[in-house]
Amino acid sequence: MEFELELLASEVIGLSILAVASLVLALTRAGCRLAAFERFKVFRYRRKKSFVESTVNELKEEKAPVERVSLVLVVFAILLYLTLTHKLFFAVVVSDSMYPTFKRGDMYLAQAIYINPKPGDIIMFRRPDVGLPVSHRVLRVVGDLIYTGGDASGPDLIPIKKKDVIAQAVMIGGRPIVIPGLGKYFILNAKQMRSIGPYGEEFLFYQKLIRAFKSYAMAIIVICLSAYVYLEFESYSRKRAYRKVKGRK
Repeated sequence: MEFELELLASEVIGLSILAVASLVLALTRAGCRLAAFERFKVFRYRRKKSFVESTVNELKEEKAPVERVSLVLVVFAILLYLTLTHKLFFAVVVSDSMYPTFKRGDMYLAQAIYINPKPGDIIMFRRPDVGLPVSHRVLRVVGDLIYTGGDASGPDLIPIKKKDVIAQAVMIGGRPIVIPGLGKYFILNAKQMRSIGPYGEEFLFYQKLIRAFKSYAMAIIVICLSAYVYLEFESYSRKRAYRKVKGRK
């Protein structure tokens, strides 16, 4: 049950990020000027032409935004697929065995798209003597066997097989992508794992709450992407009208 809650929470985090991204995309297309984007634009055009001139030229463009819109929708579709199928997700750290890399309650970004464990990598795997998936570092790989260990707890006694690996941590510069402390809200103790009684009801409450947030995030993504597509083609129609008026003069 705890791993199910963890995966649901991971979906919500991923969908929330996509919802914010789609909202920013729609607002930017609607003409809401974001200071960071404007500074980037000014810097980009400073050496070539004035910012005002570049904006006027954009209004004169007549090219249909089909390619741009298609690219945006494809990117969002791929990210949604990866999120909902748990090919890319945030895993919860349930112990301090990987301290100081992870602390209990942290969440780290993991992927199950391409798994090729090497010494130094961090993987999530199933272990027969533990009920929940374990996240430890790869110490060495010998054929089909992977020897793992925690940064704080030391080498594990039993090696695992490659088929037992669920996912691999996404590393940037040799370091995993970590959200500190967020996972503590999705860690249940033994009492909370009971299927009946107040703790069971609490688990069901969290489960329903997370699923509700998931539905809201999906709705925001669909609405914002629809608004973005409409605004892109509406802007294109205005540009064509502008060109026609200029052509008559």
